[in-house]
Amino acid sequence: MMRRMMVVAVSLIGTVGEAQTPVGAGVTVGVVQLSAARTEQVVTGVLQLRPRPWLALSAIPSVIRLSHDTSGATVASGGLGDLPLVAGATATLPAPWTPTLGGALIVSLPTGDAACGFGSGEATLGIDAGLGVAPTASLRFSADASRSLSGLAGPSFLRLEGAADVAPRWTLGVGVGAEVGTGDSLARTVGGGITRALAGAMALTVNASHGFTAASPRWVVSLGLGTVYTGISPVAPTSPLRRLQGSFAGGVGRGGGHGNGKAACG
Repeated sequence: MMRRMMVVAVSLIGTVGEAQTPVGAGVTVGVVQLSAARTEQVVTGVLQLRPRPWLALSAIPSVIRLSHDTSGATVASGGLGDLPLVAGATATLPAPWTPTLGGALIVSLPTGDAACGFGSGEATLGIDAGLGVAPTASLRFSADASRSLSGLAGPSFLRLEGAADVAPRWTLGVGVGAEVGTGDSLARTVGGGITRALAGAMALTVNASHGFTAASPRWVVSLGLGTVYTGISPVAPTSPLRRLQGSFAGGVGRGGGHGNGKAACG
């Protein structure tokens, strides 16, 4: 599901539930309206290993169901999506605002059927680098940039995310994203969500986003539960806008593009 793009992000991440475990996992269910006639339902899992406190290895499998309304009839199909594998490292510097540097290598395996709209049809490689700062104990800003190193270069993507503790165990987040480049139709997205820390690193998160162009899904709504949805890494693959854009909104870039791809096979 790795899209060919340059990503530049500024995020504000609440520090609720900072506990990090050697093994983390999570599951997210989401519904996407790609166009007036095309919808997508996705179940995404995350398995994360931390062999070192500064190193996180993540696998993000997904199962997709596409529905396409044609002349009053609904055609649907389902299957596996592509499989992103992420290796991310962070380092916190002993300085004011606790700056955190992060970098990640992202490999996406073509486990999804591109002809059915479930995958890109090819393996992709990408890199991600970011910087975070914490002006207060409950507030976090970070900026990161990522880019696919496979195939032809795509548009750049500017992303701003925000989250702050609004009550004990509650974190509220907002985000905006925009592609920049020379394409005729570039994505424009705004999103938000809320996270409830349950116990330790376990958290429940609800997020939604809205797209403003043909290259963006009209709506994305997701619900997640697990131990990988909190933390302060500026390159975490499980931040709200990353999950909404990659795991769910990735359907825009799979196969058909802009909501016109195949919704069924066979």
